[in-house]
Amino acid sequence: MIKSTNLNFFTMKKLFLLLGLSFTTCFLSAQSPVYFEPSALEATVAVNDSVVVHSVLHNATMDNVEFSFPGYTSKDFGGPDDFGYSWIDSEEPGGPDWSWTDISETGFLVEGLGDDQVSGPFEMGFNFPYYGETKNLFWISSNGVISFNDQFMPFANSPIPTNNNYIDFIAWFWDDLKIDTAISRVYFKRYEEKTVVQFTKMVHFPGTESFITGQVIMMANGSILIKYRIVSENFETTSATVGLQSWNAQQGLQVVYNAEYVHSEMAVRFDLNRSFITSVTPSSLTLAPGTQETIWITYSSAGFESGSYEQELKCVTSLPDVPHILLHNVMHVTNPNAAGFKGYVTDAVTGYAINDVLVQVGEQQTYTNDNGFYELPLEQGSYNVHFGRDGYQSRIVEDTTAMPGYSILSVTLEPNNPTYFLVGRVYAGDNFLETGFAYGYKMIEEEVVDVYAEMVGEEGWYEFTGLSAANYILKAEPNINSIYYGAYLPTYYGDVIHWEDATEIQLTQNTDGAHIHLVAAVSAPQGPGSISGTIENSSRTDKVPVFLCTAEPGVANMTMSNTDGSFAFTNLAYGTYEIFAEIPGKSIVPMTIDLNETNPSFENVDMLVVGNEIVFLGIEESEVFEAMPYLYPNPAQDWIHVMISMKKPDQVRIDLLDATGRLVLSESYAVSGQEVLDINVNDLSQGVYFMKMTADEEVIVKKIMLY
Repeated sequence: MIKSTNLNFFTMKKLFLLLGLSFTTCFLSAQSPVYFEPSALEATVAVNDSVVVHSVLHNATMDNVEFSFPGYTSKDFGGPDDFGYSWIDSEEPGGPDWSWTDISETGFLVEGLGDDQVSGPFEMGFNFPYYGETKNLFWISSNGVISFNDQFMPFANSPIPTNNNYIDFIAWFWDDLKIDTAISRVYFKRYEEKTVVQFTKMVHFPGTESFITGQVIMMANGSILIKYRIVSENFETTSATVGLQSWNAQQGLQVVYNAEYVHSEMAVRFDLNRSFITSVTPSSLTLAPGTQETIWITYSSAGFESGSYEQELKCVTSLPDVPHILLHNVMHVTNPNAAGFKGYVTDAVTGYAINDVLVQVGEQQTYTNDNGFYELPLEQGSYNVHFGRDGYQSRIVEDTTAMPGYSILSVTLEPNNPTYFLVGRVYAGDNFLETGFAYGYKMIEEEVVDVYAEMVGEEGWYEFTGLSAANYILKAEPNINSIYYGAYLPTYYGDVIHWEDATEIQLTQNTDGAHIHLVAAVSAPQGPGSISGTIENSSRTDKVPVFLCTAEPGVANMTMSNTDGSFAFTNLAYGTYEIFAEIPGKSIVPMTIDLNETNPSFENVDMLVVGNEIVFLGIEESEVFEAMPYLYPNPAQDWIHVMISMKKPDQVRIDLLDATGRLVLSESYAVSGQEVLDINVNDLSQGVYFMKMTADEEVIVKKIMLY
């Protein structure tokens, strides 16, 4: 554009040259000094075919202008695959910049990774999109692979797509590599926007002096970077595979297979862009003032279904004021020789592919393969498509049109009895619990109806799978071999030590963030006091956790009952304590105990498990009962007589439970002063029973024998 009215002779000469162009060209150059004519292209392509279109690139400036098309200026790029991933390396204009940020001082050291081994899972730190799925966990293979499952990766590499059972991975240098314990290290580090895995000085099996150092960088936006910092002299690079492999064995993007390519200080970037432009000619050029050049552009429909697709082609210029211009492209893909439907069928809960699904339109039918894929040929028209499989709710997609070429129709099916997973991590302070146990308790109306147990694995992870929709509480604890055993208490999800305070999970979908931070054990100050007692349970009396707590300064400690049910806390300072036994599903109201010079010890803190409750036997100070109720005779046969003395008139509920906690008798009585209640037990079997007497929320339990 002309920016000044003070034109010298040389400028005027250039201007007169430009005036020789057509009026249309002069008008367009007033809008932009460089432009495409036409500014948009459109073409129709058959399935798995290609077509060449063109536009004319104009330089309406008074200077030489350099042009280039990033991603198309050399052969060091590739794709897209049939999902849409493409790659470009650092030697290509528009490719990734070569740089290196070492994480060996700040990252997490992966230990225990030997030859032909896999370590993991490790947490991604964000939802990572990969071939249409969301990945939260990854595994590290010593053979140059990052996997999104715990599969063993063989030392013998293969081309990508693999077309076999090895799926769902990133091959940064898939070869027979190994860890040389003297020099090799593997690290990973999570950032807010990316996760980096670094392989330092990996060597070939069985061990060599040459090595390779690289990184795999997984970005939260789905892009992937592979960086090679050092490929030492004599390191063999022609026996490896580099690329991306989808969860679909027939889908992936290969950069190189068993050929010379990888070298020091290079980077490869993978992007998902669904680009249908496969070549631009010329891909770089220089135009003199007032000149033009035809740009030939190839559209490829490989991997694209019938439909219309759009793409902007970016052209970079050397003009400071116009760094780039865009050419709009539209590709219409048709298949005149075929019509029908194809797509994937997946589980609505897990997202996994479902095989052997019947896909049916009238008398035409087919079944999904192991990857959940189907293809149903039909004539062009509108149809109701039926999907059905045992174990899933049938689904009908009505009035959907099969266009020329196969129309995409992917669906999800709801399982009849869906199951879910619960995944979380256990922390001990700022660290991961390195070994321990996790428990899942299925709850129905505050009652534990099922119990699940799993080991806490590497990096503190635990996982419960195959869970039905229900409410659950979770607990974790160190095992006896853990370095944190004794320093941290068994803790429920919600970071509490009592199950009734736990955060209950209503499981209606897969849940992967149920992290538990163990509560630290804090001993009471030393002193002359003690608290002791017993716990009685029809199923077991030993190894029942008994907790001692204070509100201030926050004492929380635990002991286990002995084989006879006894327990004791000794060497306690004077103060106020709360004590309770902890059995999931058994409600308890903690007992408050004051230790002082007058009462330095508190004995006979006896508890009894009755049904879904743990009750304390005996009363030290009651606002309701004048004295401990007395049962006679004991043992009894036909009648039990209960002498009750009340401080004030009240309703007393008498519950009789058998040894399993089952309620066998329940009556309420209005009692004033001292009375004897006669309980008829003539119809009950012989054995041990527990009588639970409740008045104004105070509970007393007595054991009685019937013969």
